[in-house]
This record gives sequence, C-alpha cells and structure tokens, in this order.
Amino acid sequence: MAAQTESPVTTWHDRIFKEFFHRFLPNFMRIFFAEEAAQLNFDTLHFLDKELVINLPEQTLRITDVVAEVETVTGEKETILVHVEIESNPQRRFPQRMFEYYSLLRVLRQRRVLPIALVLRPGAGGLTWKAYTEELFGRELLAFRYGQVGIRDLPMGGYAVQEDPVAGALSMLMAADEAEQPAQKLAVLQNIIASGLTDGNKLFLIELISIYLPTADLVDLGGSVMEQIADIELTVFERMRRDSRREGLEEGREEGREEGREEGREEGREEGKRLLLQRLLTHKFGELSEDMLARIATISDDETFDSLVEQALTAPTLAELIFPAALTGDDSE
Repeated sequence: MAAQTESPVTTWHDRIFKEFFHRFLPNFMRIFFAEEAAQLNFDTLHFLDKELVINLPEQTLRITDVVAEVETVTGEKETILVHVEIESNPQRRFPQRMFEYYSLLRVLRQRRVLPIALVLRPGAGGLTWKAYTEELFGRELLAFRYGQVGIRDLPMGGYAVQEDPVAGALSMLMAADEAEQPAQKLAVLQNIIASGLTDGNKLFLIELISIYLPTADLVDLGGSVMEQIADIELTVFERMRRDSRREGLEEGREEGREEGREEGREEGREEGKRLLLQRLLTHKFGELSEDMLARIATISDDETFDSLVEQALTAPTLAELIFPAALTGDDSE
C-alpha cells in the first residue's frame, strides 16, 4: 500500500522482489511456510497485476504489494499478500500497517488473506509470526497475526545447502561468517547452474545474488574459489550472448538460402540481434511492454545493438537503459 512517499532505493528493492515473487512465490512459501504451502494448489496461482485502490474521504490508498490468488487443495479460493519492507530502522507502526494492508485487501477481494512480510533490514528477528493487538477499556478487541521473514537474521548455512536453488539464492542475503561466504556462494551458484530452472530464472537468481552479495565484498581467502565465482558470473551472460548470436547467424543463413538474396541474410542477422536483446531484457527484467518491443524493432545498426546488450548486462533496472535520441520515447519501460 502506498500511502507514504517511497525513496528511489525503496522502489528499486520493491521492483526486484516483485519480479522475484512473480517467478518464485511457490518456492518462497515452501521454503519458509511449508505447512501453509502444503495446503495450497499452486497450479491455480495467478497474480493481480493492477493496483487495488480504495477511495476514502480525505485520501486514496493503493495496495502496490504482491497480491496473488490461489486455491487450496480442497478448492477454496484464498489470497496471499506479500509486503516487502526495506526501512533501515524498525518502525513501531509496521504491525499496524500490516493489519491495514490485510483489512483493505480483505474488504476489496472478499476473500481470506494470508499476510506475509519480507523484511530486508537486520534486526527483524528471523522467521516468526508477528502479532498486532488493539484494546479498549481493558478488553482485547483485535488479535491479528502475520508471517514475517526477517531474512537478514536467518542463518545462511541452513538454507544454502538446500536442494532448492531458490533457497540457496535467498541464503545469500542471510547472516553468515564472512570466511564461509565465498565457498557457500560458489556452491549456490553451481547448484543454480545445474538445476532444471529455465535460463531466465537462472539468470535472475544469479543477478539477485550479485546485487545482495557482490563478489567484490567477499573476503578473498585465496585459492580457486573466487576465480570460479567470477567465471560463473561472467560466463553466464556471455554464454547467453554467444548462443543468441549463433541463433541469429543461423537464421540469417536460412533466410538467405530461402530467398536467395543478400537482403535475406541481412534481415535474418538483424532479427537474430533483436532476439538476443529481447531475450536478455526479458530474462533480466521480465515481460517487455509493447512500447519497448516496438522500439527494439526499429533498431538496425550494430553499434546500437551492441551498446544496449552491454548496458543490459549491468543495468539494475530497465529504466536505466540509454537509447539513442531517435529511439527515445516518453515511456522508458
């Protein structure tokens, strides 16, 4: 719910984890709330992509958190609300705000709600169920509870060794002995690469790890561990780029053979580069807007393609890509 002004940093974290939950909400639930997850049929899962708005006499409140609807194994429809809390200092009003999110969503959707908070600041207390109560005249009128994952306070070791590559990736945000982090990060990256996840999901998890546990911040204890980590992080992107280039070359050759003209080869080569750029942006930032796809479709020169691919490898958000002036529209996303 967006009733207060959000900082650019908060918005950045929100966007990262909104994408994370759209990709991995079932994994997240099984990792941290296994009992509840066992009662949900994730084959029926779908997300509410639009903001939920409620107009009050003096203000308009919007629920901008991750909201998903899913059926139980017995066929009842329920709602999951996931709020990501980034604030650097604990706030006394946070339990009350979670209750407010819950109440608004309960009224708007007319369904029971399972409220979950992912807290990125340290000192939140690990994995717990939090309570918010209200009393009047010595009587308890309200007892509200929500699940909370204070991820910075959980022990990395217990999650890094899980078979689920998502648990391993999240463990990189957890508390750990600095001396153990390099080996644990390497093991997690290797597990992600060897997993059955799609290339897009592998890339997303590797990017998540590089953001929240940069290799440059690790204690370099020497040996081959750091070299292997760097090799994985660098070659994942290059491998994607190489494969897409090869695919584009083959398309160009096939196009040329079928049409028997040089124009066919050139069009196929350009289409291959567009495929590379679209694939890389989609893998990293999620589904592209019609405006972005149309903008990519107009690119024809190698310099622009190469510039955008290089930017996509390091840009934290889609909005930070720099297009040539001729291709720049009002909506960067």
